Amino acid sequence: MNRGWSFLALLACCAPVGLARGAAAPRPQAKLKTNFTFVVYGDTRGGYAVHRAIVADIVKLHPVLVLQTGDLVADGRSARLWRIYDQIVAPLHQNHILVYPARGNHDLGGNGYEEHVTDPFTSGTKLHYSLDYGNCHFVSLDSFEKYGAGSPQYKWLESDLAAADKASQHIFVFFHVSSWSVGLHGDSLPAQKWLDPLFEKYHVRAVFSGHDHIYYRTVRNGITYVVTGGGGAPLYPVDAGKGEITGDVAESVHNYVVCKVRGNVIVVTAYRLDGSVLDDFTLHAPGTIGY
Repeated sequence: MNRGWSFLALLACCAPVGLARGAAAPRPQAKLKTNFTFVVYGDTRGGYAVHRAIVADIVKLHPVLVLQTGDLVADGRSARLWRIYDQIVAPLHQNHILVYPARGNHDLGGNGYEEHVTDPFTSGTKLHYSLDYGNCHFVSLDSFEKYGAGSPQYKWLESDLAAADKASQHIFVFFHVSSWSVGLHGDSLPAQKWLDPLFEKYHVRAVFSGHDHIYYRTVRNGITYVVTGGGGAPLYPVDAGKGEITGDVAESVHNYVVCKVRGNVIVVTAYRLDGSVLDDFTLHAPGTIGY
């Protein structure tokens, strides 16, 4: 069965907890969607005004999906903070936009994070999972479960990516602690050691992360890595000495990233909160030029 079709069909026939918050499921399509928009942002904890402004901008874009790179709240144990988060993102659900998060370090504790993972997803658990939409496959990883070789998350990830590499035109991965960053936290050596080789082996189109409250784009071994941690949390300085290379784009600024799927091509634009363009680039499926 076509993986994209099975996800859409399941969305249409199920009424899961995540969708009960107001996000209506897209209708199944006989033909895979290859022209749609998704948005990525993260690290919203505590920055309520910025987060509200980003949500308002996203609603105007009419994306089908939003990926959140972690630290949804300042303290995952606080029911009050989760209620505030729900109030802020309510316009997304009211406009039938599905929201899929990755777990950040501030989301740890209690079960608030798991309650905010939208069902259904194609594979995995509420801490690491994947889903299909149109010609794209999306993978959410958990930076706080073991993911070294032989761990359950690693074995699941390799199996999931291997299947997606055969079935999907584009693969996107998102998680909290970035492999590559020039922010306060810098690179994650474990992610570079264990995750990046899988991204390269299975032709991941782009990897989105947060944790550092900046915007950063770099290309390493043919994979585009984007840190988008400017969703409202206090900004961190950019330190080019931590590994910025020629062609990288880095700025300490609140931001969100808009990805327009156009068949073989993904048109990506990062925006500052004032609406100005921070970065723009295109991602091409192998063997394609232009669109």
